[in-house]
Amino acid sequence: MGRFGWPASPVLTLRATARASAFAAVTLLLASTAWADVKVHGATTVAFGLMKPNEAKLEQLTGIEITVLPSSTLHGLTDLVQGRADIAMLSEPLEIAAASLNAKQPGLVNQADYVDKHVGDAWVQFIVHPSNPIRTLTKTQLAALYSGKTRNWSELGGHNQPVLLVGQPTSAAYRMIEEALGISYAPDVRIVQNTNQTAIIVAQAPGAISNVSSLHDVPERSRLKVVDAELKLALRLYLAFRKDAPASVKKVVDAAAAIGGQ
Repeated sequence: MGRFGWPASPVLTLRATARASAFAAVTLLLASTAWADVKVHGATTVAFGLMKPNEAKLEQLTGIEITVLPSSTLHGLTDLVQGRADIAMLSEPLEIAAASLNAKQPGLVNQADYVDKHVGDAWVQFIVHPSNPIRTLTKTQLAALYSGKTRNWSELGGHNQPVLLVGQPTSAAYRMIEEALGISYAPDVRIVQNTNQTAIIVAQAPGAISNVSSLHDVPERSRLKVVDAELKLALRLYLAFRKDAPASVKKVVDAAAAIGGQ
């Protein structure tokens, strides 16, 4: 019935129905074209060397919203396996990272369910405070510093300053250094959660030594001194994801690989 009890006009009823149908169609269209949110977690080298600097470009190329959370290689892979991330950023091949996780938690990663894609390369850089006069370090000297045998920089011709070793155990570089030098880390190594914290400590502590990647774009970069080290360690950078991941995830990975290869 219309107002005052009169029957509703058939024409008005048809117009109202048409408007309601059009609104429903627009709502459905907007829902179907809304951006997916792809979560990318893991290695700071990949995060700050590739994903963060190109985040806007990646979103523009793919039409997909991206959330980048820097942590570490093993944290990123754990998040992927446990469903907190869609893509894991790795500073080493998937098989090596998976083996490291499975050694700590047997069966955590079923590698057959995942795939990785190479997206770039970097180098491990050994860093000290700018006031440190040391310019070069041999493998033997690095081994002594990282194992705790060298306790004071004066033993290497530097200042009378205690050595402060800073490390991030879940990073690929941490394990690579230990294996390459054939040592166990000093028991008093200062443990940090990510490479950003490493850079902050080294930039502030005159006796500190640690490492970052050559691609790691941290604010403290200008307040760090890179030592010319005899040990050269290459970092191969990857994005890992589930083989059954949706098309949006694969689209982000392919776009990142294309940018990383430029």
